[in-house]
Amino acid sequence: MSINKQLARIGRGMIILIAYALIPNQVSAQEANTSELYLQLKSMDSLLFNVGFNQCDISQFENLTSEDFEFYHDRGGVTRLKDDFVESIKNGVCGGGKSTVQRELVENSLQVYPLTQNGVLYGAIQMGVHRFHDTTAKFTHVWLLEDGEWKISRALSYDHQSD
Repeated sequence: MSINKQLARIGRGMIILIAYALIPNQVSAQEANTSELYLQLKSMDSLLFNVGFNQCDISQFENLTSEDFEFYHDRGGVTRLKDDFVESIKNGVCGGGKSTVQRELVENSLQVYPLTQNGVLYGAIQMGVHRFHDTTAKFTHVWLLEDGEWKISRALSYDHQSD
């Protein structure tokens, strides 16, 4: 092989190496729906909504929300205190001890994205679509690991549409 061909081959290899180096080392991608993280957060979603919201087990909201919890709703505004949020569920949807609205997670809509710092998992973003009788909305939740336990820190409910 001629020296020019060898240099050309080395040059192409260097370009590929440089391009690869410019790509971030850790590309966060959506978790597979069979991953441990995905299944953990799907379970947390079920505890929060199927048990807490649909069955009015207020203890789920008390146990699963972070002390600095914030809730943003495109129609209901912002709630910046955990206690205010728990009270709003207790006195609102669960005012009579039984939920007046049932929440259903839309099948195959749940997405989970890990949050890491220096390669260590500290939280996750959970997104999906949920239905409340005749209304469908999107949600985004930020879950954080606090002392080894998953706690929801931020919740956004938006793009409410009538079915």
